[in-house]
Amino acid sequence: MDEVRVHTYCRVCEPSCGLIATVEDGALRALEPDRDHPMSRGFACRKGLAGVDIHHDPDRLDHPAQRTGGRLVRRTWDEAIGAVAAGLSEVHRHHGPEAIGLYLGNPASFNSMIGIAPPELFQRLGVERVFSSATQDCSNKFAASTAMFGTSALHPLPDVRHTDVLLLLGSNWRVSKGSFISMPNAYRELTDAAARGARIWFVNPRDTESAGRRTGTTIPIRPDTDVYFLAALLCEIERTRGFPGELAEHGAHLDGLRAFVRRYPPERVAPVCGLDADLIARVAREFAEAPRAAAHMSTGVNMGRQGMLAYWLMTMLVFVTGNLDARGGNIAGREVYPAARKARGDLADDIVNGEFGTMRRGHLPGTLLADYVLHATEPIRALVVLAGNPLLSLPGEAALRRALSRLDLLVSIDLYPNATGEYAHWLLPAADQFEREDVNLSTLGMQQPGTFVHWTPRVSEPRFERREEWWMFARIAQEMGLPSPLDAPDPEQVRWGRVEHMLRAGGLTRERVTAGPRGVEVGPPEPGTLFERHVQTADGRVDCRPPSFDAAIDRCAKIFDELAAEEPATIKLISRRDARMHNSWYANLPHTKRGDRNRLAVNPADAARHGITDGALVEIRSEWGHTQAEAEIDPALRPGVVSMEHGWGLQPGLRLSREHPGVNVNALMPHGPGSYEPESNMARLTGIPVKLTVRDRNPAS
Repeated sequence: MDEVRVHTYCRVCEPSCGLIATVEDGALRALEPDRDHPMSRGFACRKGLAGVDIHHDPDRLDHPAQRTGGRLVRRTWDEAIGAVAAGLSEVHRHHGPEAIGLYLGNPASFNSMIGIAPPELFQRLGVERVFSSATQDCSNKFAASTAMFGTSALHPLPDVRHTDVLLLLGSNWRVSKGSFISMPNAYRELTDAAARGARIWFVNPRDTESAGRRTGTTIPIRPDTDVYFLAALLCEIERTRGFPGELAEHGAHLDGLRAFVRRYPPERVAPVCGLDADLIARVAREFAEAPRAAAHMSTGVNMGRQGMLAYWLMTMLVFVTGNLDARGGNIAGREVYPAARKARGDLADDIVNGEFGTMRRGHLPGTLLADYVLHATEPIRALVVLAGNPLLSLPGEAALRRALSRLDLLVSIDLYPNATGEYAHWLLPAADQFEREDVNLSTLGMQQPGTFVHWTPRVSEPRFERREEWWMFARIAQEMGLPSPLDAPDPEQVRWGRVEHMLRAGGLTRERVTAGPRGVEVGPPEPGTLFERHVQTADGRVDCRPPSFDAAIDRCAKIFDELAAEEPATIKLISRRDARMHNSWYANLPHTKRGDRNRLAVNPADAARHGITDGALVEIRSEWGHTQAEAEIDPALRPGVVSMEHGWGLQPGLRLSREHPGVNVNALMPHGPGSYEPESNMARLTGIPVKLTVRDRNPAS
């Protein structure tokens, strides 16, 4: 038996933790944490280690397949590529580029080769109707950063190792490892910070797994009110300490910021947020008076109605207290490729009037995907889904089912025959992360405590007929008579061209990065460089109250009045994650899919008020849909809040999902016109008003 150990890294989420793969006779057999890796230092979560099980899952999509007569029929790659190319050509010839759409799922962000052939193909076809998972988890941050910094790619990171006070909003680092920050073993960083005396506040409607005796205290805020909490913190600081005059050197429109936050003092905001005004004032004082303070915001706030404004105010909190670009505050990550400069933009120029309402130019709101198929003047007729499962991950499952069934051509490129693939005419089997070479370019500029360029060889050859996505699109381009990377004398050189260009911008080469088994350590973030090197506004200053926020600020006031007038007994639904799951990736692995269903978590007081007992079957109904789930009593939730895990729902092609499909919580979420934040296209996926009705107090299952 020929056994080798290969250094590689995980591509499930931002930290990119180092792994060692055991390969026997060319086949991947095991994964373990790389204890000598200079960044992750022996840490890897169970999701990363479960990659070996995904690699060998017998339910994987291993061969090209055509859905015909209601069943999947195995085809050759030549047949599949030829049919997909012919279908795209037909739609393009008769209906134009508006009739073709592309959906990009989360894994595309962690595949450095995705940027080769797919963008080229769709750009040559003139396709602009592109959707992505970013509008489900983070597009609010891109919009806010563009408005404040003049670039969508500047997101100052909390310097956790040196801070004295850390404010975490809508984050659960123990479960999801922190989005927009590449920090291996993020929970350990929190416990270490607390052990040396740092004060950590978790702003969350739920007492999450991250909070507790070893880390810090939960501020149990009402869902989707974080923007008012942050405004109140700034208001309290402004009226008690004032904003330092020297901020004008690096900040514009400070008077506009002052005028906004003065509308939301703690005593006005407290009832809406469900918090005590004295607590809000105390947090403001602690943050402002700390020698060093930092803040971070994640999907628990991003997914609300006002994620863009919340990210703006969080950044302003750090800025006005002198903690932006300072050790122990929020600092720019060290870049290799100059992403901030290359991503220059002006949010005001990006806002356009679309067929279904105001929106930001670029990736379209995912909550409108069904509308672009069913109701657009020029409907989408052909859709390519790359590394995604929009049927379960987007709101409006019923409408999406109607839309997907209406398409002339649906192509699903994925590891699995997922729920979306049930409607696909063609399913193409993608190679997984261990079947391709890769470089972690997606996390450059977001790494803390230091930037590290990982490289991994292909751990094993692709099994069966799995292929890399770039190759599929390059072959489709050839069949359509378009230029293709595969036409070059040296396709391998073309394939690496984009990566090598990005590395050269940072003084690196492919040879240097691939020379060692673990890549290259670039160095720690550099406090004191943000304003000089990274801010891209015309005057080089942070815009503290962007004019492009006018409409959002008007909505902010209206939403506040709605919340203030809300019935006290209103129940709000939030989404949650499980440490074993990541979206719907692990829906077919028994040891990662906890239990046999995702339950509705209910606070004991709310359970008593509604007559809900543990295990009772409860109907959950929102304005946009309804579903049923078993209840579990959860004292970690604040009263008035219920929660469910996302990433569940029936996927007939997966054995475990057929047996235990669970409930697709997105059936309850807003979709269609008006369901997203217009300046960022961000979906609303939390803080949803719901009504609960007990259907069976003692279900048989």
